[in-house]
Amino acid sequence: MLRHYDEIGLLIPEQVDEFTGYRYYSERQLPIAGKIQALKSMGLSLNLIKEILTKYSDNTGLKNYLELQAIEQKEKIEHMRKKLNLLETTIANLDRDSDIPLFSVALKKIPAHYVISVRGIIETPDKEAELWERLAQERKKQKIQFTNPAWNIAVFHDEGFQDRNLDVEIQQAVIGKCRDSDIMKYKKVEEITAATLTFKGRYALLPQANEEIIRWIGDNCYKLNGNHFNIYHISPEMEQLEDEMVTEVCFPVSPI
Repeated sequence: MLRHYDEIGLLIPEQVDEFTGYRYYSERQLPIAGKIQALKSMGLSLNLIKEILTKYSDNTGLKNYLELQAIEQKEKIEHMRKKLNLLETTIANLDRDSDIPLFSVALKKIPAHYVISVRGIIETPDKEAELWERLAQERKKQKIQFTNPAWNIAVFHDEGFQDRNLDVEIQQAVIGKCRDSDIMKYKKVEEITAATLTFKGRYALLPQANEEIIRWIGDNCYKLNGNHFNIYHISPEMEQLEDEMVTEVCFPVSPI
């Protein structure tokens, strides 16, 4: 250890025996050795310790530096705490009977994007197709370039979960600008941090997916921060078999 300290210039001996290579240190170096051990016990690397001993000879400078290190360590601890909580939550729920795998829930950033959208009140969830038809009619009037892969999104503006008279906005992500019409709107959707769950199968599983992700949000110290939405990665327009459809359920969240 002392050899390594010498090699990196952290604690240089006052004398080295040229025959045996034995290093001799004086009593005057004991305070420095004590500082090295104290800083090392705080989890600081030897390179950082060398920087501290070189730059900060007064207590004020050292205090400011260590306060920054303390903030960084707290952030690391919080990050690890969240990871541990995710592991424990998943372990505790793996035995539950569910068609929706809980461990598929993930926290992700959905980047900002531009969309064309149509919003309306639909009597029941299965009437959402009527909104998609209205959007399809409007987009035919313009030359619109869609993102690849396509993003087909349904945003639910009601508070809580409704099964009748739903306020739904459907969106398709586009490239370039589009013109507004009386029915269709063009707008930018800002970046969103969301808890998401992607599953393969029929839409009848959506209520269960919503329940699973709401439970995950509560268990992992997050709170809702906006209207939830679905991204239809493989929709009935692309695939006729219900069991082959792929849907991503998204709930915007922020830490509690």
